Amino acid sequence: MISKESIDKIMQIPGNVRGGIIQADLNVIQKKEGKRGIEAVIKKMTEFGYSVDAKKIKLGGWYPEALSVSIILIARDLFSWREKDIFDMGYYAPASSFISKILMRYFLSLKRFLAEVPSYWRKHFDFGQLEVYDFSEKKQYIILREKGYKFHPLMCVYHKGYYLRVAEFAIKGLNITIEETKCMFKGAPYHEYIIRW
Repeated sequence: MISKESIDKIMQIPGNVRGGIIQADLNVIQKKEGKRGIEAVIKKMTEFGYSVDAKKIKLGGWYPEALSVSIILIARDLFSWREKDIFDMGYYAPASSFISKILMRYFLSLKRFLAEVPSYWRKHFDFGQLEVYDFSEKKQYIILREKGYKFHPLMCVYHKGYYLRVAEFAIKGLNITIEETKCMFKGAPYHEYIIRW
């Protein structure tokens, strides 16, 4: 179970995210656990000393990424979610985010997707970066590197789901997979994800 001390440490990590991402996560929680699920998460956040008013979160506003991460960790504990649930939360977040829905129009082709990855990150986060490190259309893979993002190992699972869903908008193929091959929590200087199809 996540503790107040753990949440306090996470909340000290700098970096902001757009409110649309937090709203997308809350939307996924509501779909899986109902309105009472969101109320339970908000109640637990308040008990830990961090009030959240879901109705006042603005899509384009900036909020601590630590808040988003804490909401996900608390939901995992409250609802006994497994890694698959966190992966699914990341996977469904782009479809639940108004900002992401608007930005998805840029990912109608693979080349556009590859060109837009860094700016897509900057539209959502005011820290770190996401880059296309390597790509081969012939060998059918993309290697993404996520730098400057280290909140909690569970977010690697969330991001795998998220990146897979975004890639599906651009890659018109079947059997698209994603794997994290390097991780900052395992000593690497960045997170690395390989998308194959």
